[in-house]
Amino acid sequence: MKRVSLFLILALICWAACKPKDGNSTNNGAQEQDSAIATLDLINTPYFYTRLKGTMGDKPITMQLMKTTPSVYRGFYSYDTSGQPITIWGNGDAGIVKIYEESIDPENERFFGGTLDTTGHFYGHWHGNGTSFKFDLHTDMKDALPFAVFYATDSASLMPGNPKSPLGMSTASTIWPKSVVTADIAAFVEQQITGTSIQDPQKFLRKTIDSFMVNYKSIASSADSSELNDPASAATWNWTGETEVRVVYNQWPILVIEKVKYDYTGGAHGNWGATYVTMDLSKKKVLQPSDVFKPGYKEAFVPLLEKAFRAKYRIDNDESIRETLLTPAITPNDNFMLTGKGVAFSYVPYEIGPYALGQVTLYIPFSEIKNWVK
Repeated sequence: MKRVSLFLILALICWAACKPKDGNSTNNGAQEQDSAIATLDLINTPYFYTRLKGTMGDKPITMQLMKTTPSVYRGFYSYDTSGQPITIWGNGDAGIVKIYEESIDPENERFFGGTLDTTGHFYGHWHGNGTSFKFDLHTDMKDALPFAVFYATDSASLMPGNPKSPLGMSTASTIWPKSVVTADIAAFVEQQITGTSIQDPQKFLRKTIDSFMVNYKSIASSADSSELNDPASAATWNWTGETEVRVVYNQWPILVIEKVKYDYTGGAHGNWGATYVTMDLSKKKVLQPSDVFKPGYKEAFVPLLEKAFRAKYRIDNDESIRETLLTPAITPNDNFMLTGKGVAFSYVPYEIGPYALGQVTLYIPFSEIKNWVK
């Protein structure tokens, strides 16, 4: 089957900037920064990651901002007082961007509308809750690990030569430690990103895409030609595979990354989910909840997770959560993330709720569980 190659990858100069340097250093990886990190060009860099700090209104906030695909921005932000990660995504061009935040209220859009410039500056107005506040953020990578972002895509035609043929399309993007990160820490983080021993971001993206494309071609070869003559049936062969690796929290020594995967392989809807990896960079260790919390935490956190669920989805105390969930109670799992102020547990679709509920992420501040922290 002839493949329509759309493979795009960051320029070789960015690859050179992302290779971990040889040898070790007496400084930790977060402290080793070159001058370019502090003034990252947010307009002309095709794909990037930066950590921004500043204020929204009179409140200090931190934003993990990434451009992971063409014209698409993703990431997280949090109020410094709470530390709760809030998912953001948006788009824009020529420095003018609009970035929405996750909300379960479709009638109350919350978004950052403003300007990105070549000095690592993001400023404008946040809108939501019937009001607006000025925000002013600057790149601040102090005690944070610097990353570059790589992106690639490819597609294949189900019926080569037919302009109306369904397509299988796969895209992938990933973060990758920059050259200023010490070799041992870079290797540890890369292993958590890829789950393999691959030390080349291009090869990692290519492997991810090729896996999807091989599966598409294999199954497509047995497709019923009569089925493809029906537009509705043929549309189910427009398969899509998307993977991304993003930064959630980045403050030495804790680094949290998110791995998002979406696949549509026919049927009523696609399947997706996000998993999180929490790392202690000083120990080069992936943390589990049992590393952080004392024995018995699972039972103790059940009412706190229910409280967080009710607050997030606006469920009154006199209502049973069983009407919304597939489980009688929400218990901590291992898909968790730490911030400087609390912990979040995340549940993929169908894990505790129906597909329509999406991924459920619930945050508990340390102030509520201080007696359970080791």
